Amino acid sequence: MRGPSSLLALACAAGALATPVFSSDDPADKEPVLTERVTVTASRLPDEPDDADRVPASVTVISREQIEQSGAADLADLLALEAGAVRYDQTGNGVQTTFDMRGFTTGSGTRVFLDGAPLNDAINNTLALELVPLESLDRIEITRGSAAALAGGGSEAGVINLISRRQEELGGSLSMSLGTFDSAKYGGFLSHDIGLVDFLISGTGRETDGFRDNADGELKRLSATIGFDLGQERRLDVTLVDSESDYGNPGALTKDELVADPSAAPFNSLDFADQRLGLASVNFRGPIAAKLTLATNLFARSRETNSLTTGRAAPDFGGFALDADASFWGSTVQVSHRHDAGDRLNVWTFGGEWLDGDTESLGFSTPIDDPGTIPTDPKTDTTSDRRSYAFFVQDTWTPTGDWTLLAGARYDHDHVGRNESLPDPANDGSRTFSELSLRAGATWKPNPRHAVYASYGEGFLPPTTEDLFAFPGFGSNPDLDPEDSRSYEIGYRVRSSGAYLDVGLFLIDTKNEIVYNPDIGLFGANVNAGETKREGVEISLRGRVQPRLDLSAALTLTDAEFTAGDNNGNDVPLVPGERLSIGMNLDLPAGLALHGDALFVGQQVLDNDDANAQPELDDYVVVNARVVWRLADVTTERNGLRLFAEARNLLDEEYATRGIYAFDFSSGMNDSFFTPAPGRRYEFGAGWDF
Repeated sequence: MRGPSSLLALACAAGALATPVFSSDDPADKEPVLTERVTVTASRLPDEPDDADRVPASVTVISREQIEQSGAADLADLLALEAGAVRYDQTGNGVQTTFDMRGFTTGSGTRVFLDGAPLNDAINNTLALELVPLESLDRIEITRGSAAALAGGGSEAGVINLISRRQEELGGSLSMSLGTFDSAKYGGFLSHDIGLVDFLISGTGRETDGFRDNADGELKRLSATIGFDLGQERRLDVTLVDSESDYGNPGALTKDELVADPSAAPFNSLDFADQRLGLASVNFRGPIAAKLTLATNLFARSRETNSLTTGRAAPDFGGFALDADASFWGSTVQVSHRHDAGDRLNVWTFGGEWLDGDTESLGFSTPIDDPGTIPTDPKTDTTSDRRSYAFFVQDTWTPTGDWTLLAGARYDHDHVGRNESLPDPANDGSRTFSELSLRAGATWKPNPRHAVYASYGEGFLPPTTEDLFAFPGFGSNPDLDPEDSRSYEIGYRVRSSGAYLDVGLFLIDTKNEIVYNPDIGLFGANVNAGETKREGVEISLRGRVQPRLDLSAALTLTDAEFTAGDNNGNDVPLVPGERLSIGMNLDLPAGLALHGDALFVGQQVLDNDDANAQPELDDYVVVNARVVWRLADVTTERNGLRLFAEARNLLDEEYATRGIYAFDFSSGMNDSFFTPAPGRRYEFGAGWDF
């Protein structure tokens, strides 16, 4: 096992949580007390919530309270502490990071939904999690494992459901903070319930000069949720999001450059990536007949991207600028039938969904002598489209009070196409893919505190239009087939005395994985030659060990390797073998609260180093601390002024979250490149809750 000493030290701290604890000195409280029932969304759209302990999958729920205690800057920052997470920075600015789970590393293995609307890019399934308005979320539900039968393509690693906040009384908050690197944050929200209508409006902004040259930028997020009580348990909700980020991309450094000056960006001083996300989503849920419930979602989503890439090849080739605008519509309709007969329960869920949209892209070659100047005439003019529909069915059956059985199936039909006006209309092309995905599982819960589950799930990922058509002769292959995965898992859960313990063992076999083969043709091509195996153990622990003290830990051990071809037996790049996070929340007298967390990430094979021939990326430990002082109102605990201070990377660890082995145009040789992470930084601020 890699990084044993660091891992052992953190594992010992996490292991302390495994001992049963009690939250009171009163002898009457010495008997185990059940924790509050945790519920999750087990179907495609939120329906009647299911008991999380009866879902045959590894499930984590992050509450609003936990979001606030963490002080996380964005959604990826928060999710990085969870079991199974994979996160790294390939842009170099520390904000626009890549997130995935269970050994998938491209950012396209996890599907994310906000109130039922998909947030993944419909063309390549990637995410920009920094654009998600974290301040407007009530809870986050993470379901791990291949889940195409639940969520469709692009869910080989799992599914994340984001659920917006609802407030039933007048309330709000304002905050402002300043920090290292001339950074500033500001934001707030306002909510109210007016008769049969409730709303919550939130907005935040972040600005920074950056911890590196050309890492400066700003992020703005606006969101609104409006709910309408239609009576008889029927409800209509509207979600609106408008977020944008504008950041420089300082890129990676060689080892010598990293040692000399990790803050420099000698070859990417002009690069940037500006993004904007717009979302309008309408949801309805309510009974339509005896034992029948209807849930629907209708959404419209837009995403704009403007970027410039120069880098080390600019003296020979100039730079490349991209202007892309994507617009998509979609809808999901789901009907559930619930039948109760004493301890026996049977819930049938069936429905369908569709998606339709285009991405229009203009590409510009910038001049060699002035790579930062973007000309007016594009070199490429393309439109990529995607049309898809799906039908799904799922049955959840509780034959006895101890057992819950689940079975589901989904049929997906995807059409992807590309129309190229410039430079060569002959590069047009289209493909159609069809997939039938299955899901099954069983949970045995012999008593309220213990549960055991086993599950099987299937996943797939269609090739993108770039994989298929964008670069003929330089990698694209119009004959590619979708990746396919099979996921197997067994797990054990304990709920007692305010403590949660989840243990899961998983195996994911992936076939037809799309890899680049340099030996095909003149410049190589993408092929369905890859087969991989990802297996591991995930242990999550959370408990209230004292009335004022909560502790948590998440340990992930992952073995991701190639199982076919020349690299058979080698490790998959960018997958850490070990990850361990621990966290602490302590409420003190006089309105003080402390939060601390630490994350250990083990060594990783460099990106592109499928042969495992280069030295691995070093392991690292990052420690964060946050203190909050609430000058509480005498009648309402959370009202009034609060002051807060935090330190990120408290130990000033020097590390990189990503490394890549690639050709160095500045030297004419292959070399290893590393993306440095920010060092120690502080933030101080104040807020007003009302």
